[in-house]
Amino acid sequence: MIRIGPAGIPLSCKGRTNKDGLRYVKEVLDLNAMEVQFIRGLFRMDDEEAIFMKEYSKKNDVELHVHAPYYTNLAGDEEELEMSFEKILKAGYLSNLMGAKILVIHPGFYGDLSEEETMERIIENVSQLRKMFKKEKIETKIGLETMGKQKVFGSLDEIIEVCKKVKGVTPVIDLGHIHARCNGCLKSKEDFENIFAKLKPLRLKHYLIHITGVLYENGNEYYHIPLKKSDMPVEPLLEILLEKRYNVTLISESPLLEHDATYIRLQLEKLLQKKTGKEEIDYRDIK
Repeated sequence: MIRIGPAGIPLSCKGRTNKDGLRYVKEVLDLNAMEVQFIRGLFRMDDEEAIFMKEYSKKNDVELHVHAPYYTNLAGDEEELEMSFEKILKAGYLSNLMGAKILVIHPGFYGDLSEEETMERIIENVSQLRKMFKKEKIETKIGLETMGKQKVFGSLDEIIEVCKKVKGVTPVIDLGHIHARCNGCLKSKEDFENIFAKLKPLRLKHYLIHITGVLYENGNEYYHIPLKKSDMPVEPLLEILLEKRYNVTLISESPLLEHDATYIRLQLEKLLQKKTGKEEIDYRDIK
């Protein structure tokens, strides 16, 4: 199955609560996924709204994910680690209350540590975080996002390695970040196929994928740009998803948030029309 949605409240939604955003995603955009954003560390959601999100999403078949605050460092010193655990646990509590599938977190920075030392710390601290989630009965999975800058821990290989070592942790595949970090390597079907080939040992039944264009230089992301201005094409990725019948959720992180989510849907449905010969088709009909 393929699900599509925006990262956060759609820009064209007049209401600015997550509850408003969720309704808009379903009732106006007619999409079936949303990633709630706690990225700046502001938790503007009470328990009542979280419970509404769970009930509405379940009733209307909208898959929810959550992004924890941007600044977390699971390779940091004691003070940074304590702050990171606190933020992630708070996001985890609300994620669980919402019935969200994955809580997306940024793993951390190398700082003065070697790559090997950073890996060891992150594996140790993600394991500790998993124990905290179990103790608090948080069922939402921890998702480690691939990162787009050289000084930040989070290459695809590094994320896969942590997921191999820590049971119950899943990768979050940010294609824009991977594209920036490898200095523009995602262009063809084969390039995207290589990502799924690397992920194969994890035996994933579902993939959470972030999509946006990025401006980058020398293997470092500067900022997000609209998909049509990007040198990373979407069509080869969509072709693979259809051919391999992967179970994926595609989250638009573009500055043109819901516009590019809808663009992904339209491109997907064009491909389906070519493959099936049908004039009218809905991507949600894919089995």
